[in-house]
Amino acid sequence: MDRPTLRQLEALDAIAREGSFRAAARALGVSQVAISDHIKQLETRLGVSLFARARGGKAAMSAAGAAALSRARIILADCDALVQAMRDHAGVVPPAPQAAPARRAAPTSMKPVSPEVEEQPDLPVEAPDAHWAPHAHSDRPITIGIHPSILARFQAKVAAFEDAFPHRPVTIDYNCFVADRVALALSEDRVTMAYFYALGATRIFPSDYLWSERWSLYVGCDHPLAALEFVSRDDIAEYALLTFAAANRLRPLVDACLSGGGLGAMPVALESDDYGRLTENAREGAGILPLFGAAAARIGASSGLRRLPFVDPIPAIEVRRVVHPAAADDDEVQALVATLQ
Repeated sequence: MDRPTLRQLEALDAIAREGSFRAAARALGVSQVAISDHIKQLETRLGVSLFARARGGKAAMSAAGAAALSRARIILADCDALVQAMRDHAGVVPPAPQAAPARRAAPTSMKPVSPEVEEQPDLPVEAPDAHWAPHAHSDRPITIGIHPSILARFQAKVAAFEDAFPHRPVTIDYNCFVADRVALALSEDRVTMAYFYALGATRIFPSDYLWSERWSLYVGCDHPLAALEFVSRDDIAEYALLTFAAANRLRPLVDACLSGGGLGAMPVALESDDYGRLTENAREGAGILPLFGAAAARIGASSGLRRLPFVDPIPAIEVRRVVHPAAADDDEVQALVATLQ
């Protein structure tokens, strides 16, 4: 069997995500001619037209194209998950992701796209009316992938939904709170929706931005930096860092954010997932403790710590949401999404 290549599937995904052939070419770092060739080869191998072409160069994604896109994103997610699983199996810590330019999320409604070469207008993509089939049973549990700190913000609303829809159980997957784990869970149909941490728009699956969680840096009250009115990255560079263990799934995000703030070269004094141990070491002056979100609010209020008036920006961590495409026509899932605002 002459199988499609991953590059062809990436081209299809990029067109839908970026909104046009030209933008997809820019995102993948290739020419628009190459993108057009990938799509033509993919259509030949699949035996279908992925775009309904019209006179004048305009085209809309066909129903077959939408179905292929859904399967392509699962395949790409599985490939990413395979790499991550083998790194986990080998005990290899993946490199910290590099900060990337902001990229718009995949459009929810797509307009005509030009499949032609550079001289054609840069037109947006239009989605057909095709959807993944909804879940077969309306009483199927709704599974939410989420971090406990994010769930704490929604706990009362989840309880209210359960009271309103007692026949529809809600289960929580606490291991699904970063993009690669979410991609795997979606591809295996293990979660209905996920609220997760990321550094920006996700590549494999479209997601919605909800809010950003800013960083705070804490030291003990007797630390030399605690007496300064303002603190810059140059002031901090000589001190050590207190941070999550290397195997923690949030560690790559932490490292990427600190690198983006110019703090990537700091030595590490302690790696631990025990907040109590990290806090105690900060109180004793062992190093600088970076925290974000609910942990910063909770731990920062404890005695013996001071929040540094850090003046150099550190990239924020985003909280994003994705809903399984199969739940698009599930009214109760959509009601829960609306409740968790």
